[in-house]
Amino acid sequence: MNCICDHSLLELLRAGDTAAYEWVYKKYYPTVARFIQRNRGNEGDAEDIFQESVILLHQKVTAPEFELTATLKTFLFSIARNLWLKKLRDEKLVTIPDDQLMALQDTHDLTVEDTDSAELQHERLSAWMARITGHCQRVIKSIYFSHEPMDHLMLTMGWKNRHTAVNQKYKCIQQLKRASGVG
Repeated sequence: MNCICDHSLLELLRAGDTAAYEWVYKKYYPTVARFIQRNRGNEGDAEDIFQESVILLHQKVTAPEFELTATLKTFLFSIARNLWLKKLRDEKLVTIPDDQLMALQDTHDLTVEDTDSAELQHERLSAWMARITGHCQRVIKSIYFSHEPMDHLMLTMGWKNRHTAVNQKYKCIQQLKRASGVG
């Protein structure tokens, strides 16, 4: 299976096609694993969450009333993200309010399709970055491109506490999402 449309893939998943599930794992696991590993998880956590996500996906797609309203990648990522955030809350690893959990490094929303060339991705990202404030450009570049720790960024930006830093990051991500047409 090289590339397959969501509708065809959905039909294969409904039929229990093993190759379809293997394709889902190969194409979508890396995105979920990156998200979990960037948000206090490890490879084992990523594998567990992805497996649970695929089980839930199977349950959903085999239900007669199921209708896919997003891309399969987005749907599966959302399942995994919600499972991971629930686990973090249950294990008391996250104590910030739900509305601020969106500020976690959700790289999925800010990426373009895997089939796009690196040059096209770079052009799109540059265009999106040009549409946001200089302040947010600095925040996004520091966090996502320079991988600057939040505590260090707090000091360089003059923010008083971690809560302020998380809020600033969230606001900048929202600006970038609006610029990209995602949010």
